[in-house]
Amino acid sequence: MSVKYNLPYDAESVFELLTDPDFLVQRSLECGELSADAEVEEDGIKTHIIMNREVVRELPKVLAKIFDPKQTLHMKESWQQVGSNFVGKSEFTIEGQPASLSADMTIKPTSSGCEYAIAYKAKANIPLVGGKVEKFIIANCEDAIPKEVAFLEEKLAG
Repeated sequence: MSVKYNLPYDAESVFELLTDPDFLVQRSLECGELSADAEVEEDGIKTHIIMNREVVRELPKVLAKIFDPKQTLHMKESWQQVGSNFVGKSEFTIEGQPASLSADMTIKPTSSGCEYAIAYKAKANIPLVGGKVEKFIIANCEDAIPKEVAFLEEKLAG
């Protein structure tokens, strides 16, 4: 699954917010998560983010029998500037569950600001219900990403 947003803000400003730990925590809380913490480190080439988020999701009946609706997500993300673009990779794991989400992100300058693109894929190694879990994770991304981008735009607008 992939999405693209054309933002009327320069690529560097978008990158700076997406790698700001205070912004990341605030965004998570504003989007309804129970708790969040974030650490950001730079090694001279890449910017690394480690984030933990506690969420509650309304589960479909078949998944509610297997999973607790309250989940802890662990995210490891890295960003690097490549020419005038910013390129990121993200890995989410769900604590205690054989399911994950990976994403590739790019922020590219455009004549009117920048393009922020996200391509993501869910993986669940669970017999019989793995496909349902993957669809559920993707559906949650489809719901969350527009809210996160709206919050990003709100902060960039000042």
